[in-house]
Amino acid sequence: AGTAYYPRYSELSDGAIEDWRAEVLGVSRRVMHLERRLGLPTVDLKASFTAPSRLGDMLDIIVAVERVGRSSIDLALDIYCETELRFTVRYTQVLTSLDESRAVPWPDEMLRRLDGAAKKETP
Repeated sequence: AGTAYYPRYSELSDGAIEDWRAEVLGVSRRVMHLERRLGLPTVDLKASFTAPSRLGDMLDIIVAVERVGRSSIDLALDIYCETELRFTVRYTQVLTSLDESRAVPWPDEMLRRLDGAAKKETP
């Protein structure tokens, strides 16, 4: 059909979130997992496709904080090709101790950074 295969959108979105998280939280996925023993699994996900993307389209992914909870975060991703919205994804992720397999509160430094990012993104 010449359109982008929808599972690739999940990979693209996950990569955008990882890049965003490293920039905003100041810590890579590797450091979070291996040194801090923290993970951020997705516990809820909703995707809406508004227009098809064609093979070769260059997509821009905008990641924004919608809500920061005690141990969770709601993220909104809007994916564009030039000025046309192609799809949106809404994620809820929960900060989890990899050793205890349970939700843990955001460390103060991460919470400050998330709150700062949320305020920057608010029009």
